[in-house]
Amino acid sequence: MSSWLIETAVREAARQLVQNECDEWRCLEWDRARQYPKEVFDRIAALGWYGIGIPEEQGGSGGTASDLLVVAEELGRGSTDLVACFSLTASGLRTIVTHGSPEQKARLVPAIMNGDVRLSIAVTEPAAGSDAASLQTSARRTADGYVVNGQKTFCEAAGLPGTLIQLYARTDSSATKQHGISMLLLDPATPGVTLRRLPTMGRNITGVYEVFLDQVELPAESLVGQENEGWRQLSAELPLERLIISAGFVGATLQVLEDTLRYVKEREQFGRPIGNFQAVAHLLVDLFTRAESTRLLVYRGGELADAGRPYEKEASMAKIASSELYADAARYCMQLHGGYAYIEEHPLTMHYADSVIATVAGGASQIQRNIVARQLGLKP
Repeated sequence: MSSWLIETAVREAARQLVQNECDEWRCLEWDRARQYPKEVFDRIAALGWYGIGIPEEQGGSGGTASDLLVVAEELGRGSTDLVACFSLTASGLRTIVTHGSPEQKARLVPAIMNGDVRLSIAVTEPAAGSDAASLQTSARRTADGYVVNGQKTFCEAAGLPGTLIQLYARTDSSATKQHGISMLLLDPATPGVTLRRLPTMGRNITGVYEVFLDQVELPAESLVGQENEGWRQLSAELPLERLIISAGFVGATLQVLEDTLRYVKEREQFGRPIGNFQAVAHLLVDLFTRAESTRLLVYRGGELADAGRPYEKEASMAKIASSELYADAARYCMQLHGGYAYIEEHPLTMHYADSVIATVAGGASQIQRNIVARQLGLKP
């Protein structure tokens, strides 16, 4: 079967899932209730989507990175919060497949694939955000493993049942920044771990958490990959994660634009549909044009990933373009809907809240511009 036919089949399956089980109206209900739809993610696991792009002989589902982006784009039509939760597990699974020990892979890959285990990530700290390599959470080596102390924040999905946290901590206090960081797998139920759910403006389906670590004892087997090599592992994971969430932003943007297009064709003022006013028509044309251009950029990153070529620049470009587009689309489309979109019963209120954080989560736009600048040989 050709790759085009496979991608088309994946898109159709993902679109049907969203339409039948997690469209934006259902996601709005879950967001307002701060409710996690476990059944949706169980279905995603049953379809094998977490393992897309990972060879079957390594426990994955086969396929390509581009197929993974197709799933993310369609999930974004429901909510970018769904995409964030999906991305955490899908991209984190690749780190385990690539860097995990044989025991870790044998134990965790099947459990993640069947939905029994999901993944979160803990990098950011109160004093280490965009400068993530300055993190200070410590993991001191002992005879049996590690003792961890510190605090993490903005950890999405960390409090969901069955979650393992990819915890990045400093294992060599004498090393400078990136050179002394390791990745440890943390069960939130471990003694000494305290979670606090943050009352956020949006992203209320999976939830955002603080993680407090007080003399947390972890076995040596918690280490993923080589000690003090965590930053390299994280840097390898982030470009794909950025492409996944960028695809989700494109999907959400297209949903918002299509909703608005229908509305402006139906809503009449001054004796005609408001979409027939040039100011409205041109605004939507510009947004649709940006959406299609951004979509091509996202999938260009996927093509490079599938070809085994560097794609960090394209992933950061896609993150800039897609997040800023989503924010603009949500804002302008709220204006076109008038007062109706300001009512909490309207999905645009969810999209608007989620779009505000889009330019920050997964790496702020300013940091992405620095990454691209360095790829161009500049030194901002």
